[in-house]
Amino acid sequence: MTRPDLDSVQPPLISVGMPIYNEERFLADSLESMLGQSYPNLEILISDNASTDDSARICADFAARHDNVNFLRCDTNQGAIHNFRAVLNRAKGEYFMWASGHDLWSTNYIQMCYEVLQGQPGSVLAFGSTNWIDAQGEPYPRHSGWSDTRGMHAIARYMTVYWGNMNPVLGLIRTSDLRDCPLLKTTGADLVILTQLALTGNFVHADKTSWSRREFREEEDYNDKLKRYKSQNYGLEQSRLGQIFPLARLPFELVRVVLRSQLSLGQKVLLLPLLLVNLPVKYITDKWFR
Repeated sequence: MTRPDLDSVQPPLISVGMPIYNEERFLADSLESMLGQSYPNLEILISDNASTDDSARICADFAARHDNVNFLRCDTNQGAIHNFRAVLNRAKGEYFMWASGHDLWSTNYIQMCYEVLQGQPGSVLAFGSTNWIDAQGEPYPRHSGWSDTRGMHAIARYMTVYWGNMNPVLGLIRTSDLRDCPLLKTTGADLVILTQLALTGNFVHADKTSWSRREFREEEDYNDKLKRYKSQNYGLEQSRLGQIFPLARLPFELVRVVLRSQLSLGQKVLLLPLLLVNLPVKYITDKWFR
């Protein structure tokens, strides 16, 4: 019997979901960067949340020219979380990655993330190093670290991710694990996702690749970001309580993540007080010291 040539075996499909809204300024560059990935089996799913600029035309053009680009446009603005759900729901890949319409990635980004996930059976998420660029694509004077949780107990993983930055939510994630996470219409939804994933398995840093996060919004402080989250177009906080106290729901959802987890009762009893003590400290540090 002839054995298959291992080099000819198609690697598993990876889905990249790109939820966009009014991204015409950088969108073509981001799509070209994603289409230039060295990983050979990729589908790119774009969901346009009723953009009012030229984003839809740009996406339609890319979809017409590339068989692995799938474009869907909403007739009305459904809010950011609906857009993130839309691309995840349509994903067919064993692995999934959210991507923004203004960032850039090294050509080996997905390949390297895939390889470290394959080499770490207990891992759920892989992510490369983060570079920051400005609107012109020039290096931005900002740096952020990473949270590689290999070798940690689940409680240590949870607290490490809890205190880390949210960049890993844009890493490569096992699709089945991500679909078990709630995608909530609330400020801090990315933290809820990441803490649940942290209790599921390891986060692995792919140190041989990087991505460039574009900083182009003129937001001066933490309160400016909350205003964007509460805006009608973003649609994260639509209830009256959420408009007044945008972080009111977050503590309850973080507690629910712990209660739903596979931790033992004793481990939950240990973790919940740690979480409750750290919540006000995190709020203060995020608001005043970042």
